[in-house]
Amino acid sequence: MDDLDDRLAGLRDAPATARFDGLEEAVMQGLDRRRERSVARRSLMLAGVMAIGIGWIGSTVPAQPAQAAPVLIGMSDYAPSRLLER
Repeated sequence: MDDLDDRLAGLRDAPATARFDGLEEAVMQGLDRRRERSVARRSLMLAGVMAIGIGWIGSTVPAQPAQAAPVLIGMSDYAPSRLLER
């Protein structure tokens, strides 16, 4: 057990290698990218669910009941001949 303690103390006292320089920054950037992707995915899913819900509600609940056009030709109320009659 003393041998293990001596080895761990030797590792503690040894200088850090240059490979570890900037490691913390790289890890934090990776975490930030992962968090951003998660937020983007969640937002996209929410937008999709909302679009499906609004489309479903809009297709099942009409704004007003359907009515036949009063004129057989189907002229618009904004046609020039109709506007002159008023």
